[in-house]
Amino acid sequence: MAFLIPIEINDTGAFAEYWRLTHVQLDRVAGIVEAQLHGYHNAAARRDGKSPLQRLSFRFSQATMEDPYTLAVEDLYRAIRLQQDAGGEPSRFATATDI
Repeated sequence: MAFLIPIEINDTGAFAEYWRLTHVQLDRVAGIVEAQLHGYHNAAARRDGKSPLQRLSFRFSQATMEDPYTLAVEDLYRAIRLQQDAGGEPSRFATATDI
């Protein structure tokens, strides 16, 4: 599973459109999940072993997971999609296509 949505990298004019979950860490005592998405130019670049163009980190409560004791990949992507940014705006992945 991955997200498909073009996002400009640091105002460079270059875009990553394929976003794949690469890292997940759970602090069960604190109830915090940390996850990272890596952005690639496209799915072919990721498949060909190219380096990611950008890494984005997310942090959310374990309680937001559908089953807080099972970190299903689909639930992690859903939590990232629904997480608002620091200013309360919708996630940049809110309209991403699931692939």
